[in-house]
Amino acid sequence: MKTNHDASNPSAAPEPAPPSDSQILQRLAIHQRRLRWLTALAVSFWALAVVGAATVLILHSIYLWPKEQQIMADYGTYGRLPIRVAGTPPEAAPPTQTDRALGVSFNMTYVVVRGVLLVAASVLVLAGGTLTTLLLVIFNRRVTLRQISFSLAQISRQLEELQRRPAA
Repeated sequence: MKTNHDASNPSAAPEPAPPSDSQILQRLAIHQRRLRWLTALAVSFWALAVVGAATVLILHSIYLWPKEQQIMADYGTYGRLPIRVAGTPPEAAPPTQTDRALGVSFNMTYVVVRGVLLVAASVLVLAGGTLTTLLLVIFNRRVTLRQISFSLAQISRQLEELQRRPAA
């Protein structure tokens, strides 16, 4: 390993030699591999966010939506939630003030749940996509700057070699 050491200043630390072309190419290959992994992670995360949001919406429509429909239909038909006993029809009694207030609460809950589901799905997709895209841009920038630096170093060495050659 070649080092430059100033003999007039013994306390000065020797400067390390610049890395060789093979070392630089090896580092670039490592960074490119990391970039490929990060790209795969970004695509996977985007896909997972889409699948996750779709799953929330599908499970909601399978499990929660039918019960909401039943409650809203019962309230619309009877003006209150009837007491159901297996094999007998629900009783029809006039709704009370409490039943009406409960109906308004059902309607508001219905609207709020829809809004929350949409916002949750949007936030999930946007946050995951933003984070991975940001990381992808940062690492891509680093690799590009290192490649430019390597190319400039090669050009510099080639110019030095041309200057050292004797003029013909």
